[in-house]
Formats: sequence, structure tokens, C-alpha cells
Amino acid sequence: MGKFFTLFIILFLGSNLTIAQQNIIEHSIQKGESVYSISRTYGVSMNAIFQLNPGSEDIIYAGRTLRIPQSNASNTSNNTVISESQISNYEVKRGETKSGLSRRFGVSIAMLEQQNPHIVRMLQAGHIINVDKTIKEEARQAKEGEHIVVKGETLWGIARRNGISLQLLTAANANRLSEFLQIGQTLIIPDKNSELPIAGEYLVVRGDTKFELARRFNMSIAELEAKNPHIVDMLMAGHKLNVDNTIVSVNANDNNENTDTNEDTTVTQIDSTNTAEDTTDGRYVDYVIQPKETLFSLSRKAGMTIDQLTTLNPKLLTAVNAGAVIKMPIDPTQANIDSNSVSTNSSNQVDEIETNRNAALYSNLDTSNTNGLYFYTPFSGNELSSPELRQKMLNNNDNYEKYLDFFQGSQMAIDSALTLNLNFDITLIKESDVESKLKIESSYKKNAILIPFLEDGARFPELESNETVSVIDIGSNISPIENSIIYKSIPSENFQKTKTLNYIAGQGSQVIVVSDLDEARNKELIINTIPDAKFLKVDNAGFFKNNVLQLTLKKDKLNYIVLDSEKTIVFLNSTTALMSKLSEYNIQLVLIDDSLIPEQSEVSDLRYKVLKLIFPTNMDQENSDVKSDFKNNYEILFNKKPSKHAILGFDITLDVLLRLSQNSSFENTISTITSKHPHLKFEYKKTNDTNYSNTGLYLLQYDSIKGLIELD
Repeated sequence: MGKFFTLFIILFLGSNLTIAQQNIIEHSIQKGESVYSISRTYGVSMNAIFQLNPGSEDIIYAGRTLRIPQSNASNTSNNTVISESQISNYEVKRGETKSGLSRRFGVSIAMLEQQNPHIVRMLQAGHIINVDKTIKEEARQAKEGEHIVVKGETLWGIARRNGISLQLLTAANANRLSEFLQIGQTLIIPDKNSELPIAGEYLVVRGDTKFELARRFNMSIAELEAKNPHIVDMLMAGHKLNVDNTIVSVNANDNNENTDTNEDTTVTQIDSTNTAEDTTDGRYVDYVIQPKETLFSLSRKAGMTIDQLTTLNPKLLTAVNAGAVIKMPIDPTQANIDSNSVSTNSSNQVDEIETNRNAALYSNLDTSNTNGLYFYTPFSGNELSSPELRQKMLNNNDNYEKYLDFFQGSQMAIDSALTLNLNFDITLIKESDVESKLKIESSYKKNAILIPFLEDGARFPELESNETVSVIDIGSNISPIENSIIYKSIPSENFQKTKTLNYIAGQGSQVIVVSDLDEARNKELIINTIPDAKFLKVDNAGFFKNNVLQLTLKKDKLNYIVLDSEKTIVFLNSTTALMSKLSEYNIQLVLIDDSLIPEQSEVSDLRYKVLKLIFPTNMDQENSDVKSDFKNNYEILFNKKPSKHAILGFDITLDVLLRLSQNSSFENTISTITSKHPHLKFEYKKTNDTNYSNTGLYLLQYDSIKGLIELD
């Protein structure tokens, strides 16, 4: 045994040493990734990955590991140096971003830009990067008319502090914004008296040049000046430009660096939201990018991920230019790409695109009208946007933390909605400022008010408004409101319990309810659903009396154990007793309410896997790129992990904004459209004339091999 263990250690250390000597990176494959996308992430060739991972040329599986050669060993120039203290002569590759390079080199974006001023406005393939990590990072100073984003800021807060509207701030930074703000990012702060540009117009901001604008809108400088005679002598910040381009010529031989084809193509734009000309296979059309559109908004419109859209249109990796022509799927809900429909070289692999579950919302957005969004909150607008006032509120009331988390998540949703060019005005209504009646005077036809976490016993006031206001109940249990429909956005505890009990009742198994009280909390509900359920008690420490558990369990059946206790000590000791019986009995643990699950720091999920725990939740537990992006950006902005209240704030706010921005009524979108966001899904059912309830619930089970799986 000792020799075997020694041999194992030698082999293990030897294999690790070999990996280190070969400069190998071990990459854990995520759902939706392909060898092509992974090769792009690390800047290596696909063949290099194939050589290290036999069989990967045929198929790869999520959860497994790929060995990746470090790119600086084979994919950088001979003069490139990457060390702990220095990066010299690194050539930027197509598809690389500032945030990606900052993570790779272990420096901030500000440090990258400080030592490489040529990338401040835009990072391009071919740029040479040099960084000396021994040089101290300078505190950046914003120029007049600019703002440098710091931790904790959102577009909404920046606009408010500068006394301008969200729409004006977004319009001035249309080509700088992605789904989330980045710390260190420079934003243009337009003049308060500037007017919003309309479709086909562009508002000149400080730093714009005729050359850059002509390239951005796919025209020559002469054409730009012909359309805008007022800029012939001088281009000035605040100028409005006519950049409408209804007929666009794309010629690969005209040295336009944004054109990637080898053919001459002329496209006549018929409608910016519809098809222009079918491609050969009938699944894609040529689409002319409109002013203010971003890579994120285009990917949403296409029903694709950003990676899939840029695979279909490699030119988007360099820039998103208004007037440029790209391929878009005819039907976003059935977007698929394969080797025959995209011109790629033979080594490229393209994954089939998954159906966008929110295509019904994203494909019919109405960006021409403005809507009203209201929040009913303990904070005023000034308190929410001021770090000092926020902290003072938290010091006075610990319970306000969940409200703050919710609104921080909401602010990130607002920033995401702005990248889709949605138009809305935001108003915060402070609870303490409202007496018996809440009066809303709105300038807009469609409005929604979000009401999170009203305290038990608190009553939402009578609502009076000149326009329709949709009331969104977020765990507040609002009483009926005259002339208003209430949309309960979180599945109720009772619905969670009922759905879970109905599932186990249909499995033909024995159900045993274990509680730490004389009567189980949910006894009546359980008996109504499962009349033959058996009930057992444990003491206050979670121990069964004598051999009562063994006498109740059946060997010829699956035994569902419904644990009905809020005490962690009861959970630990009772489940320990259950695990001791697994060799003799088929046992599976059930919690009918996700609030009964102990904190992760108190109980290992290994216990859940062993007992194959079944539980309901309104939040999807599966990891995905979208969830990771939200989590990472939230941590960067607010210096902590997002709580469940922050997650609710993001998903619910984004869903409401998307529904307000449809061409039909809010109630109609609720009745006809099911949506799924990073964590929550929304399947509203009408419960009575004045209420809709979200039934978008996940019933999950721990599996020792697959992890968490969703049950039907």
C-alpha cells in the first residue's frame, strides 16, 4: 500500500511538472463553448488544442477539461515579452478587449490606457501594447465634459448627479456602452441643453473628428460634409449631423477597413427592423446597422450570443459602425449557423445557436415611445444616488440593506435596458412622503410601479393616476387596489409547497414528514395533497426517539422524507440519521420551501447530493456566461457578491422595462409572453380579476454525478 501511494505521488507530481514545463493551461469547458471560441479566448490555434486533446476535433463536453498551450509560446511575435513585471511588444489580436487584456496581464484598464494612450478611444487589432508594472498607476483626472466611472456608479446615478436625462447620457455615449458599465471607463457628459438626436441623426461630442465619423457611418468625408454643410469649416461638439444612409455601397476594394468580403455588394435598406435581401440559404438577410446600435443590442435582436454573432460577422470584432452591413437571421427564434451558411476557413467550428427564450420580447421592442418607471422605496432619489446618504440610511435601519441591494440590481438592469435604446423616465417615491393617497401624474401612456418588500402590516396607499399604471408586487403581499391590476412577480411560498408536494405525490412512494414541533407547520396542506403521509417528530436537537425511524421506513419502496424545520441543528442531526440508513433503505430528502435550506456556510452540499435533495426555488441555480457576467460586474461595482435581493432587482426590473416597451399593453404581454432572465423566469397566470401571479418556478434535485438537475 505504501509503495502504491509513493508511486501515485511521484506520478502526480511528475505530471504537474510536465504541464508546467509545457506552459499548459487547464480550461474547464462551459456550456455553449466550442473549440473555436476557446481558441479565440486564449489566442491559440485550434490545431494546437486538437494536438493536446485527442478527440476534441469531434466533440467536447461541458464540465470536462481542455489543455490549452499558452499563447505567448506560439502566437506572439518573437519580440514579445510577458513577465511578472513587464509586457513588451504585445500585438493585439482580433477579438481581444481591454477588460480581457487587463485580466490576462494582471493590470487595471486604467494602467493599460495610461501606458498606451493610443488605445484610450478604441482598441484595435494590430495595436502594440507595452506595460511596465513597476510604474505606479496615476489617478486619472477627467477632462471638462467627461466623467470617469468609479466603483458603485451606474448610468442612472451619473445622469442624476450631472442634471441630465438618462437618454441624453446614453445618446452621447452610444458607441462606448456595453451591457454593464466598467470601472475606469470614460463617459462624455453632454451639455444640459443638448437635444436628443432622432433616428438618422448624430450629436457630435468632444473629441469627434470628421475622419472618424465618416468611417463610423460608412461614408467619405466629402459625403459627410455634403449632408452637413455647417461642418465644412469646423466640426464642433453639439453639432447635429445627418447620418442617414438608406443606400449603402460595400466594396472590398475601396480599402474600407471594416469590410471583410472579397465581393462587391450593394444593399438597399428597406426597413431597419426587417429584411433587406435574402441570402442563399434563406435563413439570413443583410442588415444595415443603425446609429446608436451596440454589439449587445444587435445580439439581442438576432437572438444570438455576442460570440455567435461575431462568428457570423467577424467585422464586428473590430467595431460596430452605423451603416455597415452584417448578416442577421430572418427568425431570431430559430437562429442556427453551420459550416455551410457562414464563410469560415475549414478549421473553424461553429456551435448551433440555442433558441433565445426571450425572442418574443427582444424582437418587438418599441424604442420610439417613452414609458414611466416608478419605485416605491424607503430611499429618496438623492439618498439612493449619494454613497454618504445611503450609508447614513443603513446605519439607522439594518433592514434597509435588502432594499439597497434590490435597487443596485435594478440600476444594473436600467443600464442594460439603455443599451437596447429603450426610452423611459425613472421616479423614486419615498414611502414616508406619501400619506393616504399616492397620486401619479404621468406624461406617458404606459407606466409601472415596482413595490419591493413592504414590511408585514404595512399598507400600500390608494393609487390615483391620470394614466394606466401597472403595479408590480415584489414580495409585498399588496391588497387589491381599485382600478388596478397587481402583478405578483415572485412565486408564493404556498405555490412552492404545492408544486413540490404534487410532484412527490405522483411518484407512488411513501412520504414521511419529519418536524421538530408537536404539529408539523404544513400538516394540513400535506394531508390535503398526500392523505396517507406519515408524521414523525424529532427533539429540539434533531434526534429521533428510539428506533421510530427504522420502524417507519419501508424497504420495498422509495421513502420521501419531507423535513419541515427551520433549525440548522435539526437539519444536521436528522439528515445524519437518514444517511446512516441508506445502506438498507431507499431514501430521498425533500424540502417544500427553499427558505428551509440552511446557509451554505453551515451545511455542505455533499449532504444534499448523498440524500438527493429535492427542493423548489424561483431562482435558476445553473451556471451560465450571462449569470457570471452579472455576478462579476456586480462584485466590481459594489464590492460584494449579489444577494438574492440584488438578483430580484436586476431580473424583475429588466423584465418590466422590456414588457413596457412592447407594441401591446402591459397586461397583454403578461398574458401571452413567458420570459427567462439570468436567474428568474416569468410565467404569469391570472388568479382573479385583479391579480396575476408568477408561476415560474424551478423544481430541482441534487445528483451526485450531474450536480443540480431540473425535474419536470
